[in-house]
Amino acid sequence: MNTSVNDNAFNRRRFLQSGGLALASAAILAACGKNDKVATAYPRIGESPTTTALPEARVTDTVLLRTASSLEWCAIDAYSAVTALGVLPGAVLPVVARFQADHKAHSAALTEIIKTAGGEPFECANERINTLYIAPAVELIVGNKDKGIEATDTPVDDLLLLAHGLENLAAATYQYYVSLISQPAVRGAAMTIGQDEARHAAVLAQAIIPGGKGIAPSINEKTGKANPAAVPGAFGSLAPVTFAIGRTSEAGTKTQLSLDTPSLNSMAYEYATC
Repeated sequence: MNTSVNDNAFNRRRFLQSGGLALASAAILAACGKNDKVATAYPRIGESPTTTALPEARVTDTVLLRTASSLEWCAIDAYSAVTALGVLPGAVLPVVARFQADHKAHSAALTEIIKTAGGEPFECANERINTLYIAPAVELIVGNKDKGIEATDTPVDDLLLLAHGLENLAAATYQYYVSLISQPAVRGAAMTIGQDEARHAAVLAQAIIPGGKGIAPSINEKTGKANPAAVPGAFGSLAPVTFAIGRTSEAGTKTQLSLDTPSLNSMAYEYATC
């Protein structure tokens, strides 16, 4: 009995090895080929909508400058919103006003450079950056009843941390764009503006951690996390800018947020308008 089973298994293997499968497949294909009525289209229910091709999106010097300008307007609008909350100390308000004025000057300078290059200026905030980063941060600070988000218990600290994060984001963006811009004169302008953003971040670091502790990297004794610093441990790093804001949980923690330089789908391409 065992011999019969083994023989059958052996015969099947021999059939496959000897090309039996190939012969059987050829026979099936031949049979299918005998039918002269071969379907050339398949039935469908309804009509599919027509699609429109995406506009051409090339990353040029103009696109980079327009995107940088959109970040300047993100900062301008953010500082207006921060001031309107009325919770910042009087000593901080002149600093905020100066920073906002700087961002307006940066945007005006970028507008002229874009015009000189034959491009169309972009004088409004970056909608995607607002949606991804700024709007969620503001909700954590002021609260959102519809989403069940309670307002923060440390509004001043959180607003300063948000401002510090945005300034670092702007500085990192300009630093990154310098490596992408092809025209030397435009690179120089980007470097000049970028260093202003870095100075803003340094001043805010001092406002958040006064007494000189915000100059070099340090650790927050309460949270065990790194404090904002004027000169971070990895100076010139293009890593995401992280900070914690929002209402303090029962565990003593806040919501961690991360800001990253504009990606390809966050850029102000030439077809985009305000």
